[in-house]
Amino acid sequence: MATTTLDTHTAEEFRAATERAAVYPDDSGILLLTGEDARDLLNRLSTNLVDPDAPAGEVAVTVLASDRGRIVDLVYVIHCGDHQVMLTSPGQQQNVIDFLDKYTIMEDLEVEDITEKTSMLRLTGPDAAALLARVSDDGVLVVEPPTDPDDPERPPTRYLLADDPGDAARIAADLEAAGAASISAATAEALRIAQARPAHGTEMSDTYNPLEAGLIGAIDFHKGCYIGQEVIARLDTYHKVQKYLVSLDFDADQSQAADLAGSRLVNDEGAAMGLVTSATVVPGADGARVIGLGYVRTAAVQVGGTLQVAPAEGNGDGDDTGITACITAQPLLFGPEKPGPGQ
Repeated sequence: MATTTLDTHTAEEFRAATERAAVYPDDSGILLLTGEDARDLLNRLSTNLVDPDAPAGEVAVTVLASDRGRIVDLVYVIHCGDHQVMLTSPGQQQNVIDFLDKYTIMEDLEVEDITEKTSMLRLTGPDAAALLARVSDDGVLVVEPPTDPDDPERPPTRYLLADDPGDAARIAADLEAAGAASISAATAEALRIAQARPAHGTEMSDTYNPLEAGLIGAIDFHKGCYIGQEVIARLDTYHKVQKYLVSLDFDADQSQAADLAGSRLVNDEGAAMGLVTSATVVPGADGARVIGLGYVRTAAVQVGGTLQVAPAEGNGDGDDTGITACITAQPLLFGPEKPGPGQ
Protein backbone atom coordinates (compact mmCIF):
# COMPACT_ATOMS: atom_id res chain seq x y z
CA MET A 1 0.00 0.00 0.00
CA ALA A 2 1.31 3.45 -0.87
CA THR A 3 2.21 5.91 1.84
CA THR A 4 -0.69 8.38 2.09
CA THR A 5 0.56 10.37 5.07
CA LEU A 6 4.19 10.97 5.90
CA ASP A 7 5.36 10.39 9.44
CA THR A 8 8.91 10.92 10.64
CA HIS A 9 9.81 7.21 10.57
CA THR A 10 8.59 6.72 6.99
CA ALA A 11 10.45 9.83 5.87
CA GLU A 12 13.65 8.51 7.46
CA GLU A 13 13.21 5.14 5.74
CA PHE A 14 12.65 6.80 2.37
CA ARG A 15 15.70 9.03 2.70
CA ALA A 16 17.83 6.05 3.71
CA ALA A 17 16.67 4.12 0.64
CA THR A 18 17.35 6.96 -1.78
CA GLU A 19 20.51 8.39 -0.23
CA ARG A 20 22.20 5.22 1.06
CA ALA A 21 20.71 1.73 0.76
CA ALA A 22 17.68 -0.26 1.85
CA VAL A 23 16.86 -3.95 2.07
CA TYR A 24 13.36 -5.40 2.29
CA PRO A 25 11.42 -8.60 1.49
CA ASP A 26 10.25 -8.97 -2.10
CA ASP A 27 7.05 -10.81 -2.99
CA SER A 28 7.70 -11.38 -6.69
CA GLY A 29 6.73 -14.76 -8.11
CA ILE A 30 9.62 -17.19 -8.67
CA LEU A 31 9.49 -19.92 -11.32
CA LEU A 32 12.00 -22.69 -12.03
CA LEU A 33 12.28 -23.57 -15.73
CA THR A 34 14.04 -26.74 -16.84
CA GLY A 35 14.41 -28.42 -20.21
CA GLU A 36 16.69 -28.01 -23.20
CA ASP A 37 14.28 -25.72 -25.04
CA ALA A 38 13.58 -23.26 -22.20
CA ARG A 39 15.63 -20.29 -23.42
CA ASP A 40 14.86 -20.85 -27.09
CA LEU A 41 11.14 -20.94 -26.37
CA LEU A 42 11.27 -17.83 -24.19
CA ASN A 43 13.15 -16.04 -26.96
CA ARG A 44 10.40 -16.94 -29.46
CA LEU A 45 7.57 -15.96 -27.12
CA SER A 46 8.74 -12.70 -25.52
CA THR A 47 9.70 -9.21 -26.65
CA ASN A 48 13.40 -9.15 -25.82
CA LEU A 49 16.36 -11.27 -26.83
CA VAL A 50 16.72 -14.29 -24.53
CA ASP A 51 19.87 -15.60 -26.15
CA PRO A 52 20.05 -19.42 -26.01
CA ASP A 53 23.85 -19.14 -26.31
CA ALA A 54 24.32 -16.57 -23.57
CA PRO A 55 26.69 -17.43 -20.73
CA ALA A 56 25.35 -18.51 -17.35
CA GLY A 57 24.61 -15.53 -15.15
CA GLU A 58 22.94 -13.39 -17.81
CA VAL A 59 19.74 -11.64 -16.74
CA ALA A 60 17.29 -10.91 -19.55
CA VAL A 61 14.37 -8.59 -18.89
CA THR A 62 11.51 -9.22 -21.29
CA VAL A 63 7.76 -8.82 -21.70
CA LEU A 64 5.25 -11.58 -22.27
CA ALA A 65 2.56 -10.06 -24.47
CA SER A 66 -0.79 -11.23 -25.74
CA ASP A 67 -1.52 -11.64 -29.43
CA ARG A 68 -3.04 -8.14 -29.23
CA GLY A 69 0.28 -6.75 -28.02
CA ARG A 70 -0.96 -6.17 -24.46
CA ILE A 71 1.10 -6.87 -21.34
CA VAL A 72 0.76 -10.30 -19.76
CA ASP A 73 3.73 -9.64 -17.47
CA LEU A 74 7.19 -8.16 -17.25
CA VAL A 75 9.61 -10.94 -16.29
CA TYR A 76 13.29 -11.42 -15.50
CA VAL A 77 14.98 -14.55 -16.85
CA ILE A 78 18.14 -15.60 -14.97
CA HIS A 79 20.38 -18.05 -16.82
CA CYS A 80 21.62 -20.59 -14.25
CA GLY A 81 23.35 -23.00 -16.63
CA ASP A 82 21.21 -26.13 -16.71
CA HIS A 83 18.05 -24.29 -15.63
CA GLN A 84 16.41 -20.87 -15.66
CA VAL A 85 14.90 -18.87 -12.83
CA MET A 86 12.14 -16.47 -13.80
CA LEU A 87 10.89 -13.61 -11.63
CA THR A 88 7.30 -12.55 -12.27
CA SER A 89 5.20 -9.75 -10.86
CA PRO A 90 3.72 -10.52 -7.44
CA GLY A 91 0.84 -12.97 -7.73
CA GLN A 92 1.29 -13.45 -11.47
CA GLN A 93 3.13 -16.76 -11.48
CA GLN A 94 0.09 -18.84 -12.47
CA ASN A 95 -0.83 -16.45 -15.28
CA VAL A 96 2.72 -16.74 -16.60
CA ILE A 97 2.65 -20.53 -16.28
CA ASP A 98 -0.64 -20.63 -18.22
CA PHE A 99 0.85 -18.39 -20.93
CA LEU A 100 3.92 -20.60 -21.31
CA ASP A 101 1.80 -23.75 -21.31
CA LYS A 102 -0.45 -22.35 -24.04
CA TYR A 103 2.47 -21.93 -26.41
CA THR A 104 4.49 -25.00 -25.43
CA ILE A 105 3.75 -27.71 -27.99
CA MET A 106 6.63 -30.09 -28.63
CA GLU A 107 9.30 -28.21 -26.70
CA ASP A 108 11.21 -29.67 -23.76
CA LEU A 109 10.09 -27.34 -20.95
CA GLU A 110 9.00 -27.91 -17.38
CA VAL A 111 7.86 -25.03 -15.17
CA GLU A 112 7.61 -25.18 -11.38
CA ASP A 113 6.36 -22.45 -9.06
CA ILE A 114 8.98 -22.25 -6.30
CA THR A 115 7.77 -18.97 -4.77
CA GLU A 116 6.80 -20.57 -1.47
CA LYS A 117 10.06 -22.52 -1.29
CA THR A 118 12.30 -19.50 -1.84
CA SER A 119 12.99 -16.34 0.14
CA MET A 120 13.82 -13.16 -1.71
CA LEU A 121 15.10 -9.76 -0.67
CA ARG A 122 15.43 -6.57 -2.65
CA LEU A 123 18.48 -4.37 -2.11
CA THR A 124 18.44 -0.88 -3.56
CA GLY A 125 20.10 2.50 -3.21
CA PRO A 126 23.31 4.18 -4.34
CA ASP A 127 25.42 2.32 -1.73
CA ALA A 128 23.89 -1.11 -2.45
CA ALA A 129 26.84 -2.54 -4.39
CA ALA A 130 29.39 -1.45 -1.81
CA LEU A 131 27.37 -2.90 1.06
CA LEU A 132 26.81 -6.20 -0.73
CA ALA A 133 30.54 -6.54 -1.31
CA ARG A 134 31.09 -6.38 2.45
CA VAL A 135 28.85 -9.31 3.37
CA SER A 136 28.95 -13.02 2.57
CA ASP A 137 26.42 -14.08 -0.04
CA ASP A 138 27.06 -17.82 0.30
CA GLY A 139 23.89 -19.76 -0.45
CA VAL A 140 22.22 -16.73 -2.04
CA LEU A 141 21.69 -16.06 -5.74
CA VAL A 142 22.41 -12.38 -6.42
CA VAL A 143 20.52 -11.01 -9.42
CA GLU A 144 21.11 -7.56 -10.88
CA PRO A 145 18.59 -6.82 -13.64
CA PRO A 146 19.50 -4.22 -16.25
CA THR A 147 18.17 -0.68 -15.87
CA ASP A 148 18.54 2.55 -17.81
CA PRO A 149 22.25 3.43 -17.42
CA ASP A 150 21.53 7.10 -18.09
CA ASP A 151 19.03 7.46 -15.23
CA PRO A 152 20.88 8.29 -11.99
CA GLU A 153 17.57 8.62 -10.14
CA ARG A 154 16.98 4.89 -10.49
CA PRO A 155 20.05 3.01 -9.22
CA PRO A 156 20.28 -0.72 -10.01
CA THR A 157 18.23 -3.02 -7.81
CA ARG A 158 19.55 -6.38 -6.71
CA TYR A 159 17.37 -9.36 -5.94
CA LEU A 160 18.76 -11.82 -3.40
CA LEU A 161 17.24 -15.31 -3.64
CA ALA A 162 17.81 -18.05 -1.09
CA ASP A 163 16.48 -21.61 -0.92
CA ASP A 164 16.96 -21.53 2.84
CA PRO A 165 14.99 -18.72 4.57
CA GLY A 166 17.76 -18.62 7.15
CA ASP A 167 20.24 -17.53 4.50
CA ALA A 168 18.02 -14.61 3.46
CA ALA A 169 17.53 -13.57 7.08
CA ARG A 170 21.28 -13.75 7.68
CA ILE A 171 22.05 -11.63 4.62
CA ALA A 172 19.40 -9.07 5.62
CA ALA A 173 20.88 -8.81 9.12
CA ASP A 174 24.41 -8.48 7.73
CA LEU A 175 23.32 -5.75 5.30
CA GLU A 176 21.58 -3.85 8.06
CA ALA A 177 24.70 -4.13 10.23
CA ALA A 178 26.72 -2.75 7.28
CA GLY A 179 24.44 0.28 7.00
CA ALA A 180 21.38 -0.67 4.94
CA ALA A 181 18.00 0.39 6.28
CA SER A 182 15.17 -2.08 6.69
CA ILE A 183 12.06 -0.44 5.25
CA SER A 184 8.34 -1.15 5.48
CA ALA A 185 6.11 -2.31 2.64
CA ALA A 186 4.52 1.14 2.53
CA THR A 187 7.91 2.82 2.12
CA ALA A 188 8.87 0.27 -0.53
CA GLU A 189 5.72 1.15 -2.47
CA ALA A 190 6.49 4.86 -2.17
CA LEU A 191 9.99 4.12 -3.45
CA ARG A 192 8.53 2.20 -6.42
CA ILE A 193 6.38 5.15 -7.41
CA ALA A 194 9.23 7.64 -6.94
CA GLN A 195 11.46 5.47 -9.16
CA ALA A 196 8.66 5.17 -11.76
CA ARG A 197 8.60 1.38 -11.74
CA PRO A 198 5.28 0.18 -13.18
CA ALA A 199 3.44 -2.47 -11.16
CA HIS A 200 1.14 -5.17 -12.40
CA GLY A 201 -2.49 -4.30 -11.77
CA THR A 202 -1.91 -0.55 -11.83
CA GLU A 203 0.49 0.38 -14.65
CA MET A 204 0.79 -3.05 -16.27
CA SER A 205 -2.11 -5.24 -17.41
CA ASP A 206 -3.89 -6.35 -20.57
CA THR A 207 -5.15 -2.76 -20.77
CA TYR A 208 -1.68 -1.50 -21.73
CA ASN A 209 1.03 -2.40 -24.22
CA PRO A 210 4.79 -2.32 -23.46
CA LEU A 211 5.38 0.87 -25.44
CA GLU A 212 2.77 2.76 -23.44
CA ALA A 213 4.31 1.52 -20.18
CA GLY A 214 7.80 2.80 -21.06
CA LEU A 215 9.21 -0.70 -21.57
CA ILE A 216 10.70 -0.09 -25.03
CA GLY A 217 14.14 -0.97 -23.60
CA ALA A 218 12.82 -4.50 -22.98
CA ILE A 219 11.92 -4.93 -26.66
CA ASP A 220 14.30 -6.10 -29.38
CA PHE A 221 12.93 -4.94 -32.73
CA HIS A 222 15.65 -6.83 -34.62
CA LYS A 223 15.38 -10.39 -33.32
CA GLY A 224 12.36 -11.66 -35.24
CA CYS A 225 8.88 -12.78 -34.33
CA TYR A 226 7.32 -13.19 -30.89
CA ILE A 227 3.76 -13.20 -29.57
CA GLY A 228 2.28 -9.74 -30.18
CA GLN A 229 5.22 -8.66 -32.36
CA GLU A 230 3.15 -7.50 -35.33
CA VAL A 231 0.98 -5.20 -33.22
CA ILE A 232 3.88 -3.76 -31.20
CA ALA A 233 6.05 -3.20 -34.29
CA ARG A 234 3.20 -1.47 -36.11
CA LEU A 235 2.52 0.85 -33.16
CA ASP A 236 6.19 1.82 -33.05
CA THR A 237 6.78 2.14 -36.79
CA TYR A 238 3.72 4.26 -37.48
CA HIS A 239 3.84 6.24 -34.22
CA LYS A 240 0.40 5.02 -33.18
CA VAL A 241 0.97 4.83 -29.42
CA GLN A 242 -2.04 6.61 -27.94
CA LYS A 243 -0.78 7.25 -24.39
CA TYR A 244 2.34 7.02 -22.26
CA LEU A 245 3.19 6.40 -18.63
CA VAL A 246 4.36 9.58 -16.91
CA SER A 247 5.57 10.68 -13.49
CA LEU A 248 3.38 13.25 -11.79
CA ASP A 249 3.82 15.85 -9.06
CA PHE A 250 0.54 16.95 -7.47
CA ASP A 251 -0.30 20.33 -6.00
CA ALA A 252 -2.17 18.61 -3.17
CA ASP A 253 -2.15 18.07 0.57
CA GLN A 254 -0.80 14.72 1.69
CA SER A 255 -4.22 13.89 3.13
CA GLN A 256 -5.56 13.88 -0.44
CA ALA A 257 -3.06 11.31 -1.77
CA ALA A 258 -5.17 8.28 -0.85
CA ASP A 259 -7.97 9.39 -3.18
CA LEU A 260 -5.85 10.20 -6.24
CA ALA A 261 -5.43 6.73 -7.79
CA GLY A 262 -8.19 6.27 -10.35
CA SER A 263 -8.74 10.01 -10.75
CA ARG A 264 -9.04 11.43 -14.24
CA LEU A 265 -6.64 13.95 -15.75
CA VAL A 266 -8.25 16.68 -17.84
CA ASN A 267 -7.10 19.80 -19.66
CA ASP A 268 -8.29 23.33 -18.99
CA GLU A 269 -11.36 22.71 -21.14
CA GLY A 270 -12.27 19.61 -19.20
CA ALA A 271 -11.37 17.18 -22.00
CA ALA A 272 -10.11 13.79 -20.83
CA MET A 273 -6.32 13.50 -21.09
CA GLY A 274 -5.43 10.59 -18.87
CA LEU A 275 -5.69 8.64 -15.63
CA VAL A 276 -3.80 8.55 -12.32
CA THR A 277 -2.73 4.97 -11.58
CA SER A 278 -0.70 5.34 -8.36
CA ALA A 279 -0.03 8.07 -5.81
CA THR A 280 2.00 8.43 -2.64
CA VAL A 281 3.66 10.90 -0.28
CA VAL A 282 7.44 11.33 -0.11
CA PRO A 283 9.72 13.76 1.70
CA GLY A 284 10.95 16.79 -0.21
CA ALA A 285 13.27 19.71 0.39
CA ASP A 286 10.37 21.88 1.55
CA GLY A 287 8.22 19.24 3.22
CA ALA A 288 6.03 16.37 2.09
CA ARG A 289 5.35 15.99 -1.63
CA VAL A 290 2.49 14.13 -3.28
CA ILE A 291 3.69 12.26 -6.36
CA GLY A 292 2.33 9.56 -8.60
CA LEU A 293 2.22 7.74 -11.89
CA GLY A 294 -0.38 7.88 -14.59
CA TYR A 295 -1.16 7.49 -18.25
CA VAL A 296 -1.53 10.60 -20.40
CA ARG A 297 -2.58 10.92 -24.03
CA THR A 298 0.41 11.25 -26.33
CA ALA A 299 -0.55 14.72 -27.52
CA ALA A 300 -0.57 16.00 -23.93
CA VAL A 301 2.71 14.42 -22.80
CA GLN A 302 5.00 17.36 -22.20
CA VAL A 303 7.46 17.44 -19.30
CA GLY A 304 6.61 20.51 -17.28
CA GLY A 305 3.06 20.58 -18.58
CA THR A 306 0.11 20.59 -16.17
CA LEU A 307 -3.29 18.93 -16.11
CA GLN A 308 -6.23 19.19 -13.76
CA VAL A 309 -7.28 16.29 -11.53
CA ALA A 310 -10.94 15.31 -11.79
CA PRO A 311 -12.79 12.68 -9.74
CA ALA A 312 -12.90 9.13 -11.03
CA GLU A 313 -15.93 8.26 -13.13
CA GLY A 314 -18.96 7.99 -10.88
CA ASN A 315 -17.08 9.43 -7.89
CA GLY A 316 -17.91 12.96 -6.85
CA ASP A 317 -19.67 15.85 -8.50
CA GLY A 318 -18.23 17.85 -11.36
CA ASP A 319 -14.70 17.98 -12.60
CA ASP A 320 -13.10 20.35 -10.10
CA THR A 321 -10.99 18.95 -7.27
CA GLY A 322 -8.74 21.98 -7.17
CA ILE A 323 -5.69 19.72 -7.62
CA THR A 324 -3.15 20.22 -10.39
CA ALA A 325 -0.80 17.52 -11.70
CA CYS A 326 2.52 18.45 -13.26
CA ILE A 327 4.20 15.98 -15.63
CA THR A 328 7.76 15.62 -14.35
CA ALA A 329 9.08 12.81 -16.59
CA GLN A 330 8.24 10.20 -19.20
CA PRO A 331 10.11 7.27 -17.64
CA LEU A 332 11.81 4.53 -19.64
CA LEU A 333 12.56 1.80 -17.13
CA PHE A 334 15.21 0.04 -19.22
CA GLY A 335 16.27 2.94 -21.40
CA PRO A 336 15.33 3.87 -24.97
CA GLU A 337 15.03 1.61 -27.99
CA LYS A 338 18.05 -0.59 -28.57
CA PRO A 339 20.13 0.28 -31.65
CA GLY A 340 20.07 -2.17 -34.52
CA PRO A 341 23.05 -4.16 -35.76
CA GLY A 342 25.84 -1.85 -36.88
CA GLN A 343 24.31 1.23 -35.27
